[in-house]
Amino acid sequence: MPTSRINVIVSGPLFDGRADAAVRDWLDATKREIADMGVKELDAIVMDKTGRGTGHYQSQITTRVVSYNDVLITDPVIYGPWLEGTSKRNSSTRFKGYHLWRRTRLRLRRTFKDVAQKKLEEHYLRMMGGH
Repeated sequence: MPTSRINVIVSGPLFDGRADAAVRDWLDATKREIADMGVKELDAIVMDKTGRGTGHYQSQITTRVVSYNDVLITDPVIYGPWLEGTSKRNSSTRFKGYHLWRRTRLRLRRTFKDVAQKKLEEHYLRMMGGH
């Protein structure tokens, strides 16, 4: 009985690593864009009802890449928890905080999927072998 033989040659982005690289690049670019959006939102919040805010707090907010290319938004100002409303001091004063980070996090949660999808369709889908 003769044996049959089938040869299969695979090629393209799904098989040569280009699709994997494009996915990693897409995720990293999306994280950076979301982090930048967060910093811009935090910077746009008016914290002084009198209009005399100095902007010092917002100028200290930065982003940096941490392990596995995750992006961290930081605020190194010691009075940050008081401004947010999470300090013990907030419970003993009339000032309950601006809730800058909580409000920004909630807004970003509502928009990150749309940002990721748009970025995927505009730049990365073709690199992954899609149309």
